Order: sequence, then structure tokens, then C-alpha cells
Amino acid sequence: MPSLSVVIPTYNRSRFLDGAIETAVNQTYTDLEVLVVDDGSEKEYATEIVEQYPTNVQCIVHDENRGLSAARNTGIANADGEYIAFLDDDDRWHEAKLEKQVKTLEASPEAGLATCRLASIDGDGNLLRCDGDVVDGDISDEIYTRNLIGTPSRVMVRREALPGKGPFDEDLPTKQDWDFYIRLCQEWRVVGVGDILCFRTRHGGMASDPADAEDDNNRVIEKHRDEIERRGLESETMANYNEKVGVTYLLDGQVRSAREFLWRAFSEKPSNTRLALVGLSLAPIGFFERALRTKRCYERISRDCESEIDWGRVNGITK
Repeated sequence: MPSLSVVIPTYNRSRFLDGAIETAVNQTYTDLEVLVVDDGSEKEYATEIVEQYPTNVQCIVHDENRGLSAARNTGIANADGEYIAFLDDDDRWHEAKLEKQVKTLEASPEAGLATCRLASIDGDGNLLRCDGDVVDGDISDEIYTRNLIGTPSRVMVRREALPGKGPFDEDLPTKQDWDFYIRLCQEWRVVGVGDILCFRTRHGGMASDPADAEDDNNRVIEKHRDEIERRGLESETMANYNEKVGVTYLLDGQVRSAREFLWRAFSEKPSNTRLALVGLSLAPIGFFERALRTKRCYERISRDCESEIDWGRVNGITK
């Protein structure tokens, strides 16, 4: 069995960490170490929690808060595994996730990263939505246009595929995972496991800060702009960017800004979805969020999400 390291960054979220460690140590894949990186939390809690687990669970503490990328990089620097999996402290796994992803990577030497389908849950473990499909193959061009892979909690990376200079860029405030995938996917293919193996926790409402979404996505695009233009991907990239930011403004109730970005997206690359979003930006405030909830409900039913999930094999979730 190839060795495997699980990196769990944590910061000021003591109530989630125990469940994250539990979901890692109770995997069917047993040749693993778990590295918890406390990124300078205001109150020490990670060391005490880690001490309750076997010796293959270790804790590393930053003297000060350095950010999520730095925490992941510290975990990578201290990891011994041939494969590395990342887990945010509030996310959870199906107990067979690591085993299935190791088998998939072992069978695909040209692949540097394995991903899987994901389900979103609320803080009480209730199902919100699930993916319909999973990324697979050569995405070296398409990954420049948008983050096709999503949260690092769903991926496993071959050590030799880790991109240099980081590997996570500590100068980016967020969206470091998208930049990480862009660099990795230029040299390696992606393989996807078609099962729902990762459970991402969503807290509070649906919206993130629109100004942050605008700035953070743009920083990644600017970092790679020369290559995006060289490959003729600027139009698709900017259309996706404007759509993503527009939806964020729409969820935040700022319909005028939303309409501006969504119209840019439609003008750049017309589609029925983008036309519908422009139309929703003309509806009363709050209508879009209700429409999105309806859409996600339909997806849960049409994809038969609930029947695919054996909750008894998902550790760290209280239902």
C-alpha cells in the first residue's frame, strides 16, 4: 500500500476539528498519517484534540496566523506520504474515499490528481445538493477558464505532481486552489471517481462577499493572463468570471451590479443559462435565491443524491 498523508489546516474552529480527524483516521485505507496544522489560533485547542488520537495523528502549530496556503504548505513540507490528501476542518469524507482514490491513481500513472463527486451539507449534516458528474482527463486548457475541480477536500495529489513555488501561492488571499490546479494540470491529467465521497459543509447563507469574489478571482486571472491570452482563452475566461461575480452580487441582493456583470458574461459568450440569469437580475430582490433553492431541490431528486449516500459510512457527521 502506498503511504498517504492527510493535511488538515485549522484556525479558530475547535468545534469542527475532532470530526475532521475522525473522518480521516476511520478510513478503510490504513497506511496514512494525519497532519493537523493549527494556523496560529487565538486559543490553543488543536494539540489537546490531537493528543486523544493514535500517534499517526500529529499537530503542527504556527506561532502566528499565516493564512490557509501557508498552513497547507506546512503540512506538505512535513508529509511523508507518496500521496497527499487535503481536508478542511469542517468537511467530511466517506470512509472509502482514500482507498478508492489511491486505487484510481495507481491505475493511472499519467494522472497527478484524483477527484470525486461532492455533496454539500448544512451544519446539521442535512443534504443540500450533490454533483451530477466529475472532472476527468486532460483539462490543461479548460482549467484556465474556471475552477473545474473545486475544494481541495475532494482531491488527492501524487507527491511528484505537486507544483513548485509553494505549492500553494501564499500571496493569493483566496482562490489559491484554482491557481494550484492550473499549474498542476499543465503537466498531469486528472482522474475522477464517480462516487460521492466528499461532504462540504456550508455555513449560513449562500452568498459570499461580492467585492472579494470580484477581486480574488481577478488576481488568479491576472497571474496567468499572458498564458490565457496566448491560448486564446480570454473570452471564455472572462465570461465565466463575469458570470460567477454576477451571481455573487445577485445572491447579495445587489441587482444593479449583478445585472452589469451578467450582461457582460452573456455578451462575451451567449448561452441560455446566462440569458436566464440576466432575466433573474430583473426580478424582485430575493427571487434568485428562491429560484436557486428550487433548482437544487430538483437536482437532488433528479440525481437521486440521497439514495447514493450511505450515511452510516460517513464519519464525523452527526445526523
